[in-house]
Amino acid sequence: MLCLLGGCSHTPTSYETGIKNLEEKNYTEAIGNFQDAVKEEDHTVESWRGIGVAWTEQKVYDKAQEAFETALGLVRSSDQAMEKDLYLYLADAQYHQEDYEGCLETCNTLLEGSREKDGYFLRGSAYLHLKEYSQAEEDFSRVIEGSEDYQDYLDIFMVYRECGLNADGSGYLEQAAEIRPGDGEDYYHRGRVYYYLGDYENAENDLKEAVERDYPMAQIYLGKLYFAAGDREKAREAYEQCMDTEELKAEACNGMAYCSIQEEDYESALSYVQEGQKEEDSEEQPALLFNEIVIYEKMADYDSAKEKLREYLELYPGDIDAVRENYLLETR
Repeated sequence: MLCLLGGCSHTPTSYETGIKNLEEKNYTEAIGNFQDAVKEEDHTVESWRGIGVAWTEQKVYDKAQEAFETALGLVRSSDQAMEKDLYLYLADAQYHQEDYEGCLETCNTLLEGSREKDGYFLRGSAYLHLKEYSQAEEDFSRVIEGSEDYQDYLDIFMVYRECGLNADGSGYLEQAAEIRPGDGEDYYHRGRVYYYLGDYENAENDLKEAVERDYPMAQIYLGKLYFAAGDREKAREAYEQCMDTEELKAEACNGMAYCSIQEEDYESALSYVQEGQKEEDSEEQPALLFNEIVIYEKMADYDSAKEKLREYLELYPGDIDAVRENYLLETR
């Protein structure tokens, strides 16, 4: 009766709070929530998965691996969707730790009962790092079989690039360039394909077409294209056109900062990255925060650089490049 008259408020469980914090990129808080949920035996498998995802987002892959392995030990054999998801996350964690043999083993287990495209991609990537080139090509061929998704080809190229095999990877880009674009997003992705092929003329044409077809992210990539071509004036113009678009402003600020760094105008570069940090763009924040450290170094303000790096490592403790940078700063 009282509930009907006054309304009953629902106090979120630890698991529900963890989900909310994970969605809002509050990873440290999410881990604590999920750990509480495990103690409460509430959604135990899902909570261990949540812990693993939160550590993954912070690039702490060894702890992510422990969480995913724990979840796999608890998941019901009948819950095949969850099992598949956990194997993919585990393989990814192993891959990022350069445990390519472990990644292969996990992918083999996953692919025994599934033709999961991401599983073939991860296994192919591991094979490539192990210099098992024919096996890598076989798995990558499964990824792109019948695919008209430009991102599939770009992802494979990036692995070849990571291994210093750009020439071998460019064949996948050439295949992607033959896919006929439909909407603005397609023109954007094909523009990126041409960009990595070094065909800046076709890249510019496609990216401009994407902008005309109302795909604004292409404007950001035009800035990257002009910057790579050494035309900072055009790069600035492209980035400036994105400054009034909320979802693009953080990345545009970062692009403007790059231009200013090249011109050794570090005060302007600093103001751009700090302006970008005010935007709620979780994807661009790591780059903005790290570039702020780099700018302070270039300004020879090493105390500020060290302080910002400490703050960065609190947020992204598993970033190996930042750990190395911290060592260099501490030993300067």
